[in-house]
Amino acid sequence: MSIKLKIEGFENILHDIQKASGSINHATRECMNKSAEIMQNEFKAQMHAANVDGGLISAMPPPEVEASANRITARVGYKKGAYDPKNPSDGYKIVFLNYGTPHRTEHGKVRARGFIQKAKKTARRKIKAEQEKTLKEILKGLQQ
Repeated sequence: MSIKLKIEGFENILHDIQKASGSINHATRECMNKSAEIMQNEFKAQMHAANVDGGLISAMPPPEVEASANRITARVGYKKGAYDPKNPSDGYKIVFLNYGTPHRTEHGKVRARGFIQKAKKTARRKIKAEQEKTLKEILKGLQQ
């Protein structure tokens, strides 16, 4: 006894998927740009609320979005670079303000402010909403 399976309409689904794949790259890149902006704005807002120096806040570089193969990455925040104790970079200053310096004795201790964790927590919900919106936009062409 043999079983036969006849699939009809599969070509249309393949055509729709191929059509949607052209918009996937554009939509995901746009989503990452929006997500990076959301994170950048939350990070600046939390630094401002934690009384971080305004010059340090304005020195934050713009977010970078990189695409390689099938991965898109957004980088938000400061670059630390090599550590120089006599002239720390802005990235190290932010780390010291965020986590504090409880063991420092020579120049006084700095209390931990925790603004990075707060920014991540508040931005997470907004970023997830943006990603869901993008996914729905991508799948819109496949729904009938």
